[in-house]
Amino acid sequence: MSGKQRAAGAPGAVGIIANPAAGKDVRRLVALASTFDNQEKVRIVRRALAGLTATGVRRVYYLPDSFGIVTRAAENNRFNLDLEPIPVPCTFTASDSEQAASWLAEHGAACIMTLGGDGTNRVVARGCREVPLVPIATGTNNVFPYLVDGTIAGLAAGLLAVGQLDDTCLEQRPRLEVWIDGTLVDIALIDVAVSRERFLGTRAIWDPNTIEQIIVSRVIPGVIGLAAVAAALCPIPAPTGAFVELGPGSVSVTVPLAPGLVTTVPVRAWCPVEPGDEIVIEQRPCTLALDGERELRVERSHRVTVRLSPSGPLVLDPRLALGEAARRGCFLSPLTSAL
Repeated sequence: MSGKQRAAGAPGAVGIIANPAAGKDVRRLVALASTFDNQEKVRIVRRALAGLTATGVRRVYYLPDSFGIVTRAAENNRFNLDLEPIPVPCTFTASDSEQAASWLAEHGAACIMTLGGDGTNRVVARGCREVPLVPIATGTNNVFPYLVDGTIAGLAAGLLAVGQLDDTCLEQRPRLEVWIDGTLVDIALIDVAVSRERFLGTRAIWDPNTIEQIIVSRVIPGVIGLAAVAAALCPIPAPTGAFVELGPGSVSVTVPLAPGLVTTVPVRAWCPVEPGDEIVIEQRPCTLALDGERELRVERSHRVTVRLSPSGPLVLDPRLALGEAARRGCFLSPLTSAL
């Protein structure tokens, strides 16, 4: 359902998927990453609900979680909202987020607000289809989501839901598709790393000595994590990605691999990757880390390719959205003279 279609009818519903486990991985033990505790996530959601209310949104669907982030946020507050849990079986695992996003897509949600990091948004993107994401950063590296106040994100999401903004305000991000033996098995939004380690173990990736190759969906300056390696090597604009081989070579790069963890990484070779290009993974057996977390174990007999696709999730940048809303006069109201 487009923004123009929403403008002609009732306000669209907004979905909220908040991950209580985001921002709590092993990188806090080896680096200096911030911790977004769940009480802070409650406060972020509370501010987002205030923003949604101000724009005229009436219905909000939320994914129940083990901490009760959204229900706590709505306690003792007079939001004029119909808050309804998304009716999917809850296992309190990542699959809940994917199923919730799929349900929201099937039921015509205007957008989905996410609280999490790159990994949370990757799982939501697997199910959201054409529903735009409004991602609020509460993870570790936070390359995909925005470090933005919940109030601003709520206002932006609400303006899209009630039709004050339309689809011209959305950006379609690329994604990396992992194909094994001809079958699409998973996606990444930021990077795919090929690790020599054969077991998933502690999922978060932080040691570059275990990594053979990195494929990134976009070259983005000023990011943290494995994508920072490509950004240091390839001063080229999005939507071009990059393929980097690590190991002894002619150059090394100094990059922030995690918040507060700056290290030097040796690079053997690198090259740009265009939309539609496929990279064949020769290193097997291996594990594949998707957006910073080891997710897939690959055996020697498998054929593995990573394809850069331009057809990733639609995203609404809250600050840019509010700028466009101001240009359209969305915040202006005529003064009424007193009799």
